[in-house]
Amino acid sequence: MKIILLRTKSAYRLLLMALVWGLSIATTFAQTYPIKGEVQDTEGEPLIGASVVVKNAAIGALTDELGRFSLNMPAQTGTLVITYFGYKPLEIAATANQEIRVVMEIAPTEIEEQVIVGYGTQRKSDLTGAISSVKAKDIARIPSPSVGTVLQGKLSGVQVIPSSGEPGAQAVIRIRGVGTLNDASPLFVVDGMLLNDISFLNTNDIASIEALKDASATAIYGSRGANGVIIITTKKGVSGKPAFSFNAYYGMQQVTRQIALTNGSEYAMLANESATNTGIKQPFPNPDTFGIGTNWQDQIFRNAPIQNYQLSASGGSDKMTYLISGDYINQSGIIKTSEYQRVSLRINNEYKMNKFITVGHNLSIVYNDGNNAPGVLGNAYRADPTVVPIDSSGKYGNTTNNAPIGNPVAQFDYNANNPRYNYRTVGNLYLDFKFLKNFNFHTSYGLDYSNGVQKTFVPVYFVSSIQQNQVSRLDVGFDRSRNWLWENTLSYNLEKGKSRLNLLGGITSQNYYGESIGGGRINYPSTDPTFYYLNAGQIEGQTNYNSASWWSMASYLFRANYTFDNRFLFTVSGRADGSSKFGKNNRYGYFPSVAAGWNVSNEKFMSGIKAISRLKIRGSWGIIGNEKIGGNQQYALVSPNLSAVFGANEVLQNGSSTIAPGNPNLQWESTSQSNAGFEIGLFNNRLQGEVDWYRRVTNDILTTVPIPGYVGSASDPTVNAASVLNTGVDFKVTWQDARPFNYHVSILGSTVRNEVLSLGQGKEEILAGGLGVGGLLGTRTVVGSPIGSYYGYKVAGIYQNQEDLANFPKRGNEVPGDLRFEDINGDGVITALDRTDLGSPTPNLIFGANFGLEIKGFDLEVDFNGQRGNYIANAKKMARFGTPNYEVSYLNRWTGEGTSNSEPRITDGGGNYDFSTRFLEKGDFLRLRNVSLGYTLPSNWTDVLNMGSLRIFVTGTNLVTWTQYSGYTPEILGGVLDGGIDFGIYPIARVYNIGVNANF
Repeated sequence: MKIILLRTKSAYRLLLMALVWGLSIATTFAQTYPIKGEVQDTEGEPLIGASVVVKNAAIGALTDELGRFSLNMPAQTGTLVITYFGYKPLEIAATANQEIRVVMEIAPTEIEEQVIVGYGTQRKSDLTGAISSVKAKDIARIPSPSVGTVLQGKLSGVQVIPSSGEPGAQAVIRIRGVGTLNDASPLFVVDGMLLNDISFLNTNDIASIEALKDASATAIYGSRGANGVIIITTKKGVSGKPAFSFNAYYGMQQVTRQIALTNGSEYAMLANESATNTGIKQPFPNPDTFGIGTNWQDQIFRNAPIQNYQLSASGGSDKMTYLISGDYINQSGIIKTSEYQRVSLRINNEYKMNKFITVGHNLSIVYNDGNNAPGVLGNAYRADPTVVPIDSSGKYGNTTNNAPIGNPVAQFDYNANNPRYNYRTVGNLYLDFKFLKNFNFHTSYGLDYSNGVQKTFVPVYFVSSIQQNQVSRLDVGFDRSRNWLWENTLSYNLEKGKSRLNLLGGITSQNYYGESIGGGRINYPSTDPTFYYLNAGQIEGQTNYNSASWWSMASYLFRANYTFDNRFLFTVSGRADGSSKFGKNNRYGYFPSVAAGWNVSNEKFMSGIKAISRLKIRGSWGIIGNEKIGGNQQYALVSPNLSAVFGANEVLQNGSSTIAPGNPNLQWESTSQSNAGFEIGLFNNRLQGEVDWYRRVTNDILTTVPIPGYVGSASDPTVNAASVLNTGVDFKVTWQDARPFNYHVSILGSTVRNEVLSLGQGKEEILAGGLGVGGLLGTRTVVGSPIGSYYGYKVAGIYQNQEDLANFPKRGNEVPGDLRFEDINGDGVITALDRTDLGSPTPNLIFGANFGLEIKGFDLEVDFNGQRGNYIANAKKMARFGTPNYEVSYLNRWTGEGTSNSEPRITDGGGNYDFSTRFLEKGDFLRLRNVSLGYTLPSNWTDVLNMGSLRIFVTGTNLVTWTQYSGYTPEILGGVLDGGIDFGIYPIARVYNIGVNANF
């Protein structure tokens, strides 16, 4: 990689020299010819700020307040390209010294624009469903190896949460909140292939992304539509001469922030104070001598490079079109030893056999590998700052002086051998057959095949009594999965008079199989990776495992779209799904939807209102489903090798027993969703807005319910029992214009209110959210509150003196300086019954803002995203085993009457560490997500280089985050029932990139 980087830097230098040389030549020898004119609309009104450019030349002008322009052409004849937002672009021939008059017509963009929907496309003006969309140009200027992260702040109603900042990690996407107690991720559809994972995708290959949000849009996907659908369409070739594109960037990553921890002297002072409060000897005689000490976060973080190179070729003829794209990404993590590489190849070809039959394929082949960093974050957060990483004798510092904490630096040497490899092929073959003028039959067979290997090797080492390994060990795991999908659809399209009718029907079948196998051995002869195979280890004491899962589904789908006079819109759709995940009693689920719309702006009475360019009202209702559970929960689980004492002689017997009861009556989770929305365009569509209100109720949620202990089962059965409500509003407002230059501004957001309506019979609450401290749980799901609400004590203050202890409720062993909790039930004492809901980890508002402009070859794009209304549980601050390091907030502790009423006296345990509002922090934030500045070279420069276009850019990602949260990031991802608990997430990175986009 060093050779590649050196060559890249040299290329940048040569390119800059060539640009300077070309500029000087152009300035010296340029000769121009004048031309004048004016630009008007069809009613003779001047168009102010229209762009007039000489084709294939970096010469242009904007019209003035009278619609006039003047410029100099590089030759006596040429072609002028005239563009104005909301109007059809024009190309006209021009001659020197000529004065021309141009008349531009309004472009009916809202009618002609096509939007991807399930199993087809629709005119945007005909849509009745709630769909958010972004095109390739909207995400192309955010360099990222993850498709999910480029969508942050881009789609209303869509929350994108980075799962971590680890190289290769994918973002989690949630649409309109969480409506289930199980997997809440949306369905991904890539070129027609139904998937749960899109980590193989290269963002440069994407043409458009649509988020289907309401029942009208998602019911066509039936049992997979309850959490929303993300449709991704990749780029295709177009007829014409071969076109090549090259995109590359090189960047540097750094941690966005460090957690504020005490330094050496501060830690020693607090440790002494804690010892005094506990009644033990102080460990540090002279705290001031330690100074700053060791910043362990500096020992684990690094500035890490990231680079990406993509080359594609496309073109074709009237018989065949092709697109071939290759991509390579190499990303080092900001935590040492974490690495990720991905090489991908995409081949999207289409062949026209005759005027009736077209066949094609979308094929992606991907290889990735990497190395997982050891779990050093927790140790770096807690390690004693008075200890050096490596002492003068070359030995690792003993960080276990005051707490069982390992040395993070030693972990890199002994616990960082965690390589992983994966091969994946995703694609489909399809055939389109057009017959009888209005009919089209489409058949597609898709395959997603993945094969991965993970290895972990730990050598023999000794650092301290709690950080050692006496026997070397290798663990190897293999995972493979195969998912095929066969879909057949028949569509009918008819346009007659004022009516447009589209009918779609189909039959699909899908089958999944996944298997994992692995094992481990000990006593390896060497630490050389050459020996990282099981047969190099000791046979005695070896371990192994093997498991598998499978399911299949058969479906029938239908949709009818009818438009009358471009005014009245109607949609009816439905799907029937049969799944092997459910017993024969409820194998099939049925998911219908209806929707209607009214293009008010096409009514005659609107013709006199020139300010309103477009106005549409729409509404929908439907039922959609969720089947994201394990494939075998309908069956009872029997475990062998269980022992029990029974029989006349009371002998220990070996046998098998049911450990999990099955439920053959399981059925689909069903979500009933209502949606009402409107779209408006004002001032020739310069100002556009879209607002949707939704109400989403999920019934028959699959959850476990308690059964009596005498049944003899180790776990509770899964049944359809719970209900959850989500309501909210999605909105987006955009202003875009070409005066005095091309620019756009957009603001979008989504609100959500989540409420549990019911739980299983006999189940009053679901406690979850392990906090990593003595089995404490931090969340409770109960009727009337949001899913996974925090559950603990409310802090009312601090006992300042003996009088407070006498007058306020307490447990009985508090002393001045301890936390005082609210007596919720009013019984005069503090008990577990005084725990209550403390807030939700789910934000009630997510939002984004985008600004962009283009002027004289320069382009600037600025993106923001954020959230508000949620809380984060700082669980890492709670965990005290011994005396680990402290966050700086502990410096504000109570040291005597009146010194603090929020931060208690220093201790390493006791009631002050029960889960309470002390450990909850606001998760609100505003982030400067991305800034991209680019310059596109004038065409007369690129013509010299025989290039179509060349753009050079710099970007910054995750530049600034404004938040009150003290952790690495306020975007904390957990499960549905325990989201928002921060144990120390791998931080996201701030990234600076420089790159180039070239077309030939």
